[in-house]
Amino acid sequence: MIRMDSVGFRAVFSLLLIVGLLYLPSPAYSQDEGNLQNLILNGGFEEGFQEEHGVAYGWGGFSNGNALVGWGADSWDPVVAAGDKAQMIEVKNATEMNRYAGIYQTVSVVPGAQYRLTIMGLVRSTEGDIEVSDYGYRLQYAIDGNGGTTWELVPESAWTEISWDEQPLSDSAEMVYRVERYETTVTAQSDRLTLFIRGWKKWINEGSGIFDVDEISLVGPAPENFEIPAAEAAVVSNPAALNDTPLEEAPAPAIEEEANKVAEVEEPVAEVVPETDVSIEAPEAAPQAENSQLPVSGQGRPEALNYIVLSGGVMLVVLVMGAVVALRRQES
Repeated sequence: MIRMDSVGFRAVFSLLLIVGLLYLPSPAYSQDEGNLQNLILNGGFEEGFQEEHGVAYGWGGFSNGNALVGWGADSWDPVVAAGDKAQMIEVKNATEMNRYAGIYQTVSVVPGAQYRLTIMGLVRSTEGDIEVSDYGYRLQYAIDGNGGTTWELVPESAWTEISWDEQPLSDSAEMVYRVERYETTVTAQSDRLTLFIRGWKKWINEGSGIFDVDEISLVGPAPENFEIPAAEAAVVSNPAALNDTPLEEAPAPAIEEEANKVAEVEEPVAEVVPETDVSIEAPEAAPQAENSQLPVSGQGRPEALNYIVLSGGVMLVVLVMGAVVALRRQES
């Protein structure tokens, strides 16, 4: 009887030990830090903007029509996360529900590797409040894991909403805005991926939504022989506005120096007048978000936890078999 109690005690103790091991934190997945790099080109929007339509160099633009849309360089301090400029996207005067305008960029990646995606910015609107607009203005992003550039082919289930609640439109020197930050981990499916970011105006009305994005990065292992390409203009799909009424003119971006550093586009790009809702200079004491350092490590790999589970399972089988053998010897 004493021997059975001893065997039972050992079995219970071993089970508790295994359960404890399963709840240990999995080790972080460390990649070669020397090969980690931000693969997004002109993600801080300091390298200039295309004069034709206001989309930053290195990026393309898209929209689905039936609303006035515009892109431009936003240099107003209260809405710039870091540096001097942010990418502004505006959608207003929608005559159909679910109007979109956005930007995209394709980068080379290492298949199966993990990347840290960071987006900073904010959403402003005529209503200035989610209760008033009924969540009428939202920011979304999506990843095409094969590097495709046709945003209409990205399934709706692939679009992720960034939970930045809209703030009021204002040109007041006393207005303080929340410049927000979004981070997530992306796993590369092939050797190229495309990042899409779009502003979403849900309802039919004359309201205006301003989407400012800045400090966009995709940090992870760079492909072999990776070189940052020249920041050149990209095509904007469906840039036409609903009617011939021009959008308000945005301040002309000072991109002469940057334009001399980038490749010229062989074919002309469709023209869209860029726009911004703010035409005043930033106040001297205007608040500005701090420039946070980009993360350089990925998330923990699930394989680490699988290894612990497998090891625990093997130990459990061995202990159970030992207990059975001990009991049979006692009975014999």
